[in-house]
Amino acid sequence: MSQAQTAAPKMSFLDRYLTLWIFLAMAVGVGIGAIFPEVAEINEAMSVGGTNIPLAIGLILMMYPPLAKVDYSLLGKVTKDREAIKLSLFMNWVVGPILMFVLALTFLGDHPATWWGLS
Repeated sequence: MSQAQTAAPKMSFLDRYLTLWIFLAMAVGVGIGAIFPEVAEINEAMSVGGTNIPLAIGLILMMYPPLAKVDYSLLGKVTKDREAIKLSLFMNWVVGPILMFVLALTFLGDHPATWWGLS
């Protein structure tokens, strides 16, 4: 066994068999739908507009862990860098909106109603 192989972190049981868990979850979902067809009606009743609430909650729960891999121990260090905070605020609240307006003007110049969003 080489040194590079021993230095690699071990995958957890859940991570190692993630594909299996996904297929099992799909099979359970299809099975529940086949055995209890009224689940589809219940699921439809839990929709607001075109958004299915259980699906939205499930997606958030599924996406949050990988997106939240933040090293919170560095938070104090980051907040002390005033210049970085000022630059971030300027880019997000000044440059971003101006850039979006210029892009809308450039590509949607013939349709000014779409500049402000679709209704």
